[in-house]
Amino acid sequence: MVPELRPRGIGEILDSAVALYRARISRLTLVAAAVVVPVQLLSALVLLSAQPDRFTLNVTGTVSPQYDSSSLGVRIAAVVVVALVGVLSTALIVAICTRVVADAYIGRSSETRESVRAVRPRVFAIAGTSLLVLMSEAIGFVFCFVGALVPLTLFAVAVPVLILEGVGVSAAIGRSVRLTKAHAMHVLGLVVTAQLLVAILNGALAEAVSIVLRTGGSTVAVVIGQSIASTIAGVLTTPFVATAIVVLYFDLRIRDEAFDVQLLMQRNDARIAA
Repeated sequence: MVPELRPRGIGEILDSAVALYRARISRLTLVAAAVVVPVQLLSALVLLSAQPDRFTLNVTGTVSPQYDSSSLGVRIAAVVVVALVGVLSTALIVAICTRVVADAYIGRSSETRESVRAVRPRVFAIAGTSLLVLMSEAIGFVFCFVGALVPLTLFAVAVPVLILEGVGVSAAIGRSVRLTKAHAMHVLGLVVTAQLLVAILNGALAEAVSIVLRTGGSTVAVVIGQSIASTIAGVLTTPFVATAIVVLYFDLRIRDEAFDVQLLMQRNDARIAA
């Protein structure tokens, strides 16, 4: 599908994201599952070793341990490990899905392994970008609660820039800022709306697990149940958020640069082949 190249509203972007997601749902969920399943196994092991008292399911599909007891060191270590693993795995899924969605956007048929091959040389750059964005959001949150919305908005398309334009970490972040700052409310509205849709599904899964285990399940049962809910949520929702962000990236470039999507993809393929 090569959509009409014109600026789109938030509803239109989400409609395009849904159409692209449905067109490539098997491939997108397969990519997400390949990352989410081992990550959730690792997170479950970390949580069991730290022996938390309860858990909360985040809007990103990851689990956060909650403690009423145990040492401060164990608490901090468990929270940091689970959070970092969740952030890095989400960034990797978004990166691979970016290429899958970009191919679908221009109506080009491609194999999953081609998308993985395109992302593989960029793994460390993806990790660096995601960590810088996380640090910026944390700093914004500490100094002002709404301050976290600034990096959430300005760095929204950093990963698509990284993958589709083949630039470095600092260049990707700078490029994302240049694309988003003139359309900040448009970008924030799209990102928040997509995350709210994801939060609804994740909240429903978390509540379902809570109902099943409400009669007093053991710590192991709770960890397993929450991990299953997180896995389902991550597999289904992370690719959708990635799809929406990629469509947003194309929309921003069309607004400001009237660029040729197919030419961008051809140049990117030539760069990878070289």
